[in-house]
Amino acid sequence: MNRSNLSPRKPSNRSARRVERHLNLRLLPILVGVLAILYLLTGFRGWLIFTIGTAGAWLTAFVWIYSLERNLWIERKIHIAWSTVGESVPEEVKLTNHGWLPALWVEITDESSSIETPLRIVSDVAQRTSRNRHLNHLFKQRGLYTLGPTRLRCGDPFGIYTLTMNDQHASTILVTPPVLTLSRLKIPTGGVAGDERHRGGYIEHNISDVGLRNYVPGDSLKHIHWRASAHFDSLIVRQLETATTRDWWIVVDLENSAQAGSGDNSTLELCIVLAASLAMRGLKELRKVGLAMAGSQFVRLEPRSDPAQGWRIMRSLAVAEAGHQTLSDLLLQVRLGQAATTILITPSTDPAWVATADRQRNGAGIMSLLVDPTDFGNPVDQSKVVSALAHSRIPYARMPGSMLEEAYTISAQGARRQISASGMGKRYLQQGRQSWQNMD
Repeated sequence: MNRSNLSPRKPSNRSARRVERHLNLRLLPILVGVLAILYLLTGFRGWLIFTIGTAGAWLTAFVWIYSLERNLWIERKIHIAWSTVGESVPEEVKLTNHGWLPALWVEITDESSSIETPLRIVSDVAQRTSRNRHLNHLFKQRGLYTLGPTRLRCGDPFGIYTLTMNDQHASTILVTPPVLTLSRLKIPTGGVAGDERHRGGYIEHNISDVGLRNYVPGDSLKHIHWRASAHFDSLIVRQLETATTRDWWIVVDLENSAQAGSGDNSTLELCIVLAASLAMRGLKELRKVGLAMAGSQFVRLEPRSDPAQGWRIMRSLAVAEAGHQTLSDLLLQVRLGQAATTILITPSTDPAWVATADRQRNGAGIMSLLVDPTDFGNPVDQSKVVSALAHSRIPYARMPGSMLEEAYTISAQGARRQISASGMGKRYLQQGRQSWQNMD
């Protein structure tokens, strides 16, 4: 346990905490008064000794509690703003006593309503010293969590008073969904794909290779891939696309009636995981990635590739909840452009949205990821949706429920490796009054 000398300066911000002193022995004032009256009536010196002793203990307890009230402070520090499900979030707890009287016991309780098993530890801190404790928090669900406010309870050596201090300071930590690689998932290009001979001016300087194809009369000779031509014994040219066609619009269906399962084992969670995975993959590939969804609130993030876009997308997905807007209404509201590939993520078994998607694409690239609801207990499959997609020539890929288990398994394995490497576990007590020095 770390102990350090402190400067005499005390914290000045007292408005952020509430203090309550509780007299445990409510009859103590009456007892002192009765003893004093008995001495005055009888003149017996024994009553005087009892009166002075009892009143002295009462005064000592009051002074002790008053000292702790003014000089006992707690500070909690988190050095990261966001984490992924299953990762370890380090926190430093510092309990400081600036006074000349020790705190023989201090119970520290996290009163956050967002944490299922809040922090509860007990320690002591000597006069003019501090105690530091490094904790690790493991969050198994995505969301926005708050560490704090914090309640401190302590008392005097006689047990006459109990002091309760509620520190209102709080730190927030955003826990984002786990991410899959999805490296084998092929996403079609959006916009007008083709050859550079169809483009001119500015666009001519913003093209990139997307594959190879056979030579067609009229193709530019400078686009011939000579090594591939020698291999296949025929002319092969590079197929090109504009840089703008590499943008992705990720549209997530959060309609409540379309979901199956509950809690962490649901189509909603798999949709969120897939959206986060695609967003991270797209940004890693230097694409502009946008997000659209309508759950408890409408979200529309224009495609961007700046470093902060990942934070915007993951924050929106971390707190996403189911809503009432259908995927068809969402597509009409978003009005996606032609320069980007639209990726629809849905567990819906109603094919009505396919016609809307077909009308909205206007020649742009579009693909749908079908989250299988039967893996989450829904007896109705997506056969009608698949037929409608085939009729509209919209490519699709099936996303089985096992992908959700895979995502959380990978996340849990990463957390175990992180804890093993750091040598730190979830080192705090949920119950009990064990001292800090005995908790290792």
